[in-house]
Amino acid sequence: MRTALEANTDPARRKVVHRSPDDVNRERGERTPVVRTEDEARAAVGLIIKVLRSEGSSVEEDAEVDFGMARTADTILKAYERDLKMAQRRKELVPLTKVQEHVEKAFIGFRQVVQRLPTRHVAAIAAEVGCDPAILDAALSKAIAAELDALSSPVVRA
Repeated sequence: MRTALEANTDPARRKVVHRSPDDVNRERGERTPVVRTEDEARAAVGLIIKVLRSEGSSVEEDAEVDFGMARTADTILKAYERDLKMAQRRKELVPLTKVQEHVEKAFIGFRQVVQRLPTRHVAAIAAEVGCDPAILDAALSKAIAAELDALSSPVVRA
């Protein structure tokens, strides 16, 4: 009987149903984060304090966090998220792969220019110093190659 009534009732005349944040998250396919351990709780409180301090609040590291502080931090984080989404829509954010490709091409060009330096200037330098140009060219090329290899070594992040 109830399902028949609901099926035949005009949705505009029904009472407004307030949904909980858990229901909204389930509809979006998201999970509500749950704090299960002491360490997770400390991390959550630390994040709240970090967000508030980044906005200029004078909250101490070991301060007690109340509901108002948590709501303020949540509002700040939502504003940051909105700003990021807007910047992404305005195409202000650059994909990391494109940046990496550009830096790689720039470094390759820089490396080639620096490696050609001894060949272009070795005769003048050898005449000024008074040594054999072939020996000077070999020594400079070897030193420059070693320095460039040190610059291009892979970066390991901790």
